[in-house]
Amino acid sequence: MQRLFVNRVVLLVLILLTSGVGYLAFRYFYGVAGDYPFTQEILLVFIGAVATVLITALLLNQQTDLELRKEGQVLLLDHKGNSYSALIEHIGEIIEKERMDEEALAELRVLNHKLTMFASAEVIRHFRDVLEHLDRATKDGRIADQERVNIMDSVAVLTYHMRRDLLGRIEGEDARAVLADILANAKDIED
Repeated sequence: MQRLFVNRVVLLVLILLTSGVGYLAFRYFYGVAGDYPFTQEILLVFIGAVATVLITALLLNQQTDLELRKEGQVLLLDHKGNSYSALIEHIGEIIEKERMDEEALAELRVLNHKLTMFASAEVIRHFRDVLEHLDRATKDGRIADQERVNIMDSVAVLTYHMRRDLLGRIEGEDARAVLADILANAKDIED
């Protein structure tokens, strides 16, 4: 970021320097040219070309910066989406097996570390709720039906916050209604 600022300052200084030198040169040649207006026109074309090149360089530099930031955001969003999907699928596998073995626990730890790198605070907080439900459910070695329902309800709340992290706030959308719909869908599937 600091490098970009330095580049902009350098380009601005070059533009100002070129404008100043161009002005002084123009005044000098204007006085010298006297009866030769062709010299004045050539000078104006040269100054215009240099100013155009510098302004174009400044605009291209700024456009490149914006493109790189946009591409970085797209990659981050893609990585978040893939990690969130992998986490939900992994929790689904644990529920399906009705137990959590050492391999599943190890993968859950890795997914937890991935989340801590880029997930929002709400996602991390609600993932902790899922982990608490999983911990309580797997203490006896087997996940009971009611424990599975509790885990899936906490996963439903987690997916709501993942959705908000990925999509942001959608204009005109009632957040409470969406969360209620997600929980209702989860309950309908359980019944």
